[in-house]
Amino acid sequence: VVEATVTAAGDCLTLPVRATVDAGSVQLGGAAARDVVVDAGAQTMTACGAGWDVGATVTLEADLTVALETWGGSQVGYSISDDANRGHFYYLVSWVGGCDRFGPCDHAPDVFARYRFTITHPADVTVLCPGTVTAGATETTCEFDHDGGPTYSTFGVVASNDWDVSALGTWDGVAVTAYNRRGSGVVGRIDAASQTAFLAWMRQTFGAFPYGDELRLVTGPTYWLGFEHPGNIVLLDTLDRQLNPAYRDPVNHTLTHELAHQWAGDQTTLADTYDFVWKESMAEYLAFVHEDTLDAATAQRTALAWKSFAVGAAFYPVPEEHPPLLDYYGEVYGPGPMILFRQLEALASRDAVIAALQELLGRPHAISVADVRAALEDTTGLDLGGYFDRWAIGTGAPTWPTFEVTTEDQGGGAIAVTVRQATPTDALYGCAFAVELDGANPDERAEVWIDLGVDGTAQVTEVAQGVTFAVTGTVLDPHGSCLAYPATAAAAPAPAPRGLVGSLPRARPQPPARGLDLRGHG
Repeated sequence: VVEATVTAAGDCLTLPVRATVDAGSVQLGGAAARDVVVDAGAQTMTACGAGWDVGATVTLEADLTVALETWGGSQVGYSISDDANRGHFYYLVSWVGGCDRFGPCDHAPDVFARYRFTITHPADVTVLCPGTVTAGATETTCEFDHDGGPTYSTFGVVASNDWDVSALGTWDGVAVTAYNRRGSGVVGRIDAASQTAFLAWMRQTFGAFPYGDELRLVTGPTYWLGFEHPGNIVLLDTLDRQLNPAYRDPVNHTLTHELAHQWAGDQTTLADTYDFVWKESMAEYLAFVHEDTLDAATAQRTALAWKSFAVGAAFYPVPEEHPPLLDYYGEVYGPGPMILFRQLEALASRDAVIAALQELLGRPHAISVADVRAALEDTTGLDLGGYFDRWAIGTGAPTWPTFEVTTEDQGGGAIAVTVRQATPTDALYGCAFAVELDGANPDERAEVWIDLGVDGTAQVTEVAQGVTFAVTGTVLDPHGSCLAYPATAAAAPAPAPRGLVGSLPRARPQPPARGLDLRGHG
């Protein structure tokens, strides 16, 4: 059942749909529709009725089949997996532009809706989805009646017969319940005090938690490290056992990231598919800022992870060639937060960047990368036109700048440090970062700050004072403030990162024979 709002007067409605629709079952306003055409090539359905004026609401009903299939190796679509205990994990995921996989739906990223899901399921299965959950023995309903419910994240259902359920207390006025895959160590690694403090800071900075006073945390065998369904966060059930993790604390970093998405991605959502970078960058940056208030070394590890992820990127954060989202989305997690926020806080200030986010977040609306740029220009006072053109927007694989560092001992503890952009030679890249001066002993260290300006400078010299040791080496950007790499030793390519709302493909187990019967409307 779909309640559609008419945008152009007439007697026919056309909506995107990829699910298999029984054309004979289609009704409009309670009456059988006429001239129903399901166009598989165009992936649309047209149905005609009595006629409606602009702004009228029309109820569309139809019987349809949602295929047990996903987009590529992802979990976008509908999947049934076996978990580590051979329990069943059911997952229906819309993602950006994907709600029409499950029925007639306006899949534009900037559309908000309200939703009611009714799911028939085996008696041993627990079903969760955004909104208020009313669970029966074999039927569960979810009513989502909040403002700010984008289809990419709100149109999502997760279910399992293998969860341990536990209350994690109240985090800044929000009651938190965990649905943890039996035997998973993820919930045991959650730092409730840290997450409570983060929610309190988000509320104070950007407004109340957007989705009431309840939050559910779910673990299972997911393709992603985490997914930000409103009030219904899903985490990978082996997040506590990552080999050589990029982040110091993968469980809490990922959870903080997904909590940030409740404001940045869900309540405030994407204007267009290719604005994807801002929501991931914002969630990463807000998690980083929180980490920095608790432990600077943890935050530094996060920033350096972003630099590692950026090496070998195949697309710009805003790719002008518009590749399929599944092909490029993983490229935004490193360059995105560095370019949009971390580099700008180094050039301006963290307070200025947070002030820009305050202009953007805290209410249901859709924003673009251009809106993010405008807010940052407003609060930093910087002209970011050339900066965004150089760093963020382009075609093909981006080229990040490399720099040569030389030092000269001027006597009296003064060391002149010269930084020169080595590559590329035809364009300057603006950012600011430290250069670490090292001596022969581990405790012999000093730093000098290099500010290339927002539009870049070919060469800058700064003098470090009070250096009491002979300089034997330098480290470019030890704190991860810029996508600046040393020219003398090419940065080694990093392994492709497992993204926070996207990941490398995983082998898909065969589904069990039984499934769910889902009826929904939004």
